[in-house]
Amino acid sequence: MTTKITRRDWLVGGTALAGTMIASKIASAQTVPSPNLNPTPENPIRAGFNENVYGPSLKAKKVMEKAAETAHLYEFSGQMKLNQVIAKIENLPRDHIAIDNGSTPFLERAAFACAIQQGKLLTSDPAYMSVPSTAKMIGVEVIRVPVADDLSIDIDAMRAAMTDEVKLVYLCNPNNPIPSIIEKNALREFCIDMSKRALVLIDEAYYEYVDNPDFASMKDLVTEHKNIIVCRTASKIHGFAGVRMGFAFANPETLRLLVGPFNLSLSNVAVAGAIESYQDLEYQDFFKQKNRQSMDILEKMFKDLNLDFVKSNANFAFFNAGRPSTEIAKKLLEHGIVSGRPFPPFTNWVRMSTVKPEEMQYVVDVYKKEFG
Repeated sequence: MTTKITRRDWLVGGTALAGTMIASKIASAQTVPSPNLNPTPENPIRAGFNENVYGPSLKAKKVMEKAAETAHLYEFSGQMKLNQVIAKIENLPRDHIAIDNGSTPFLERAAFACAIQQGKLLTSDPAYMSVPSTAKMIGVEVIRVPVADDLSIDIDAMRAAMTDEVKLVYLCNPNNPIPSIIEKNALREFCIDMSKRALVLIDEAYYEYVDNPDFASMKDLVTEHKNIIVCRTASKIHGFAGVRMGFAFANPETLRLLVGPFNLSLSNVAVAGAIESYQDLEYQDFFKQKNRQSMDILEKMFKDLNLDFVKSNANFAFFNAGRPSTEIAKKLLEHGIVSGRPFPPFTNWVRMSTVKPEEMQYVVDVYKKEFG
C-alpha cells in the first residue's frame, strides 16, 4: 500500500531546504522550467537518467531555434567554428579534436578498432556500458576488473590484468554508476604506461561537475601520446541529451580510427547550440550550483538514515539501500519518481540522479517515509 505524501508533509520536511533556495545572482539570470510538484508514474520526476533537468541555456535555445530555419541545408562552417571554440577552451590544436553526435559514436568505434586488431578490452567493473557492451556484441573478449573495496576504480588491479592481447583500455572518470574519481597522478602514469601497449580511452562525460583537487582531465596527454583518447559529451551539464553533441580529443592519426573524412550526420541545430552553450559559463555555473544544492539534500538523507554512500563527483549519487534496488525503484515509481536501474553485482545499491532541489526534497521525503 502506497504511503501518501501530502503537500504539507513535503513543505514541512523541506524547511531545511529554504536556506539553499534563496535566489542567487546567477540563478536569477536564468528562466528555468518549474519543478514537477505533482509527479505521477506517467509524469515522473526523472531521478534515474543523469540529465540536466533544466535543459539547454537560454542562449543555446535561441540560436537553435534560428538554426532550425536552415535545417534543410548542408552546412560545414558551423562545425569549423565549434572546433575553434573547443580548441580555445581546451587549449588543444584543432586537428586533435573531432565532433560527433554525442560521445557514443566515439566510444563504440573505439570498440570496433579493438576488434579490427583482434584484441581484448580491459575495463573496470562496473563502468558505463557503451564500450563493453559494443565490444561483447562484436565478439571482443572483455576483461572486467572489479572496483576496490572503497568502490573506486582499482588502477593497480587493472595494471596487473594487462596483457599483450589487450588492445583497448577503457576508463570512465568520474565513473558511472559509481561517481568516484581516479587520483590524477596515478591516472596520468597509468595512461602513459598503458598507451605504450594499447589504445587508452578515457570517458570524461561528467568532468564539469568535479570539485576535487585530486581530479584532472587527461586531455593534455593527447598532444604527446598517440594512443590516448579523451571523450566528452554535451548531454550532461549542457542539457543536450536529446540533441546530441560530443567530442573526442586525440592525435590526428588516432582520430582517423574514430571519424571519417567529413561528417554529414551532425545536426546544424546541435552545432549552433553547442557553440553558444560552451561559451555560456554563467549557465554552467548556475546548473552546477543547483546540482550541488540537490546533492546536499541527498547526502543529508544518507547521513540521517546512516546509509553507506560514495561521495559524488557527478550529478548522481550511489548508495546502499540495504535492500534490492528493484524494490526501491518499484515503490518510488508509485510516488512518481524514477530511479536508476540495477547495477550488478551491487544489487542493493541505488543510483539516484539529482533533479531540481524542490523535486529532490520531495524524493527524500518519500524515501524517508517508505524506507526510513
